[in-house]
Amino acid sequence: MAGPADLTECWRSRIRGRESAMKTERFWFKRIVWLASMAIIVAGSEGVSSAAGNQSDGTARPAPSESQEGDAEVPYTVQDGYFIVVEARIGGQRRMKFALDTGATHSVLRSELAKGLELASRPVRIVNLDHVLTQEMVEVTDFQLGPIRLAQLPMMTNDLGYLRETAPGVDGVIGLDVLRLRSFSIDFGRRKITFGAPRVLRWSVAMEMDQSYLAVEVRMLGRPVRLLVDSGVRTILLYRDRMGERLPNLKIEQQIRGASLSGSTALEVVTLPPVQLNGTELERRAVYLRNSPVGFLRGIDGYLSLTALRARRIGFDFERNLLSWE
Repeated sequence: MAGPADLTECWRSRIRGRESAMKTERFWFKRIVWLASMAIIVAGSEGVSSAAGNQSDGTARPAPSESQEGDAEVPYTVQDGYFIVVEARIGGQRRMKFALDTGATHSVLRSELAKGLELASRPVRIVNLDHVLTQEMVEVTDFQLGPIRLAQLPMMTNDLGYLRETAPGVDGVIGLDVLRLRSFSIDFGRRKITFGAPRVLRWSVAMEMDQSYLAVEVRMLGRPVRLLVDSGVRTILLYRDRMGERLPNLKIEQQIRGASLSGSTALEVVTLPPVQLNGTELERRAVYLRNSPVGFLRGIDGYLSLTALRARRIGFDFERNLLSWE
């Protein structure tokens, strides 16, 4: 059964025969795109401050309606080799396409769809990678993803222009505000997401979880590195200024441009020394982002992509705060 690495390999194979292996690899990194990775979000009236460890950040929480009991499976498709896209519903609008992003604090709705719903909006300020942005937030009514149904859901609005080439037709992003309401697992072979009673897979590690993000600790050169678990990034991303002396002699192999909600970002392609998550060797190809968001995400060194685990299944257990895989 195909895992995330296999999906990436399938995507790469479409351009083989036209370019050498070296050119293929270079092209792959030039296409790196980040989804709406918003690890911090704070109400605009109070300015921007860290939401890490703060149970109240000034934004409304989802209002639950009814939730289906037992396990429920939701099929998904893959776009651009790693975007996990599911169907969800808002009111009478069915079969809307949303990308899953465990690195996004709040869900996002494409701006033009929010206008059609004629919802009241308010400004909020967020951190996206290394930028602080002001975005609009709307209150969506009657949202449903599989067994999760919410009477009201505050959603960010954005034109999602950075996804037009790599994930056309996506109507929004489903973030941690929705996903954390039920434990779930992702089966990359069957392309199914199962919501319900969590099952611990072969390997597991404790997740640090608050209102803003999920984080785990990996080891590099015997030293701890704290990363946000983010299904919206293609590779491991590290903040260069926060890694400091832990990776003093890392060679920059290539400079590329990445795209995210905050716009174009300069990235540096690197090959990391061996990286382990509770004994599992991770994919070593990664990117550096030169600067971290000043004053935010204290103690966080970067982002861990799901593809870096090279797993067939990954489970998010919010009852025991465990990330597991096999």
